Amino acid sequence: VCGRAPLNSRIVGGRNASPGAWPWQVSLHSQRYGEHFCGGSLINSDWVMTAAHCFESIGTDTTGLVVYLGKQTQEGFNANQISRRVLRIVQHPGYNSITNDNDITLLLLSSSVTFTSYIRPVCLAGRGSSFSSGTKCWITGWGDISVGVWLPSPGVLQEAQVPVVDKTKCDNQLGPGIITNNMICAGLVQGGKDTCQGDSGGPMVTKQGALWVQVGITSWGVGCANSNSPGVYTKVSQYQSWVSSITQTNLPGFVKSPSAG
Repeated sequence: VCGRAPLNSRIVGGRNASPGAWPWQVSLHSQRYGEHFCGGSLINSDWVMTAAHCFESIGTDTTGLVVYLGKQTQEGFNANQISRRVLRIVQHPGYNSITNDNDITLLLLSSSVTFTSYIRPVCLAGRGSSFSSGTKCWITGWGDISVGVWLPSPGVLQEAQVPVVDKTKCDNQLGPGIITNNMICAGLVQGGKDTCQGDSGGPMVTKQGALWVQVGITSWGVGCANSNSPGVYTKVSQYQSWVSSITQTNLPGFVKSPSAG
C-alpha cells in the first residue's frame, strides 16, 4: 500500500523532519560528487522517481551511484537506513534541458526493498488529477538552507509546507510561456519557504484522506524562497502512462485527485 507514513507526526524556512515522517524520501549519492546530490522518492519496491536534470553530467552511467532509503541525517549513523545501487537510469524521452520540460527520470534499484515503517512507497497523483490554488503540500530534502548555504551538520532531513500556486499567477510571476502543462508551481507569496540546490528530484506531497500523494518533483526555480517567485515542480499526474510503461508489472499506486464522491 502506497502513501502511508505511520511515523508521520535544500529546504529554506523549514524544520527538522522526525525520523520516518517521509518514508519514501531517498538520498542520491554519487562518487563523482562524493556526497548527496539530489533527492528522489520510492514509488514501489524496485523503482525511484527523481528529476532528469539531476543526471545531466552523469547521463546513463550508473557507476558509483548509490540510493539511500530510510535515511534521516547525511552524517553519522542511520539505524533504519539501507542502500541500493542503480541498475538503470531511464530519462523521459521528452526531457528538455533548456526549458526543463518533462523533468523526470526513473531509477531501477539493484534489488527490491522490503518495506518498513521507515521505508515505504508514496502514492502518485493519477492522470487527470487537479490541485487547486492553495492546496497545502509538503516539500522535503537535504538541500541548501539558503542560496549557497549548506544544510548544517549533521544534515537532518528538512520539511516545509507550501501552497500550490495556480498556473496563471505563476506565469505572471515567472514570465509567460515558461510554465508548461507538465509543471506545477508552489510557494508563499512572501517567500521564506522553498526548495533549493540539493533538494532537486525530491517529492512534493499532499495528504488525500489517509494517503500521502506525490504531486510534484522538485525541478527548478529562480533563486530560493524569493518573494513572488514560486518553486516549479514536475507535474506527476502527467506521467501515469509513461511511468506505468517503464515499471510494467510492478505498478505504483496512482490516486486521482480529487477522488470521486
